[in-house]
Amino acid sequence: MEFDHEELLALAQHDIEQGDLENALRKLKQVIRHDLPPINSLAITAKLYARLGLYSHAKVLYQRYLAAEPQSVEIAFELGMVHFDMGDTETALSYWEKILAENPTFPPALFYAALAFSQKNRMAEAKRNLDVLLQSAAADNLYFSRARELLQGINTQILRHTGNVLASPMRLGSI
Repeated sequence: MEFDHEELLALAQHDIEQGDLENALRKLKQVIRHDLPPINSLAITAKLYARLGLYSHAKVLYQRYLAAEPQSVEIAFELGMVHFDMGDTETALSYWEKILAENPTFPPALFYAALAFSQKNRMAEAKRNLDVLLQSAAADNLYFSRARELLQGINTQILRHTGNVLASPMRLGSI
């Protein structure tokens, strides 16, 4: 019995939910090897590759997806994450900055761009993104609490370097 693309995708997603990544990948590879696979099969397979730490494989599939659907914010963000996980922070930032130019309050891009900026010791840019995130995201948003934690870490780092006590984030601009 041979399965069509839709059936293979459904079975692969079930395998992923069950933690059977090997069988999921086997099914997904059958789908994406065709010249024009369903676009969502590229994203699902890329996510699985990224989950497995096979970033170069994920990168290729995310790029194929974006070639067909260049307006996809989610996939552009995830391609940025792959670059970030590969240690290519500048390329990751370029993806996230493009996203933020069109979607200035997209929480995942704001948070991870801030994280990347903080790792590159570009604290003003990191804090700017975190401020936008904290002002625009709902308090129950996952990235809201992560942004507060990152901002506290940045403030602690600044405190160590300057010796200044920061009473509140409002005083950050005066440093």
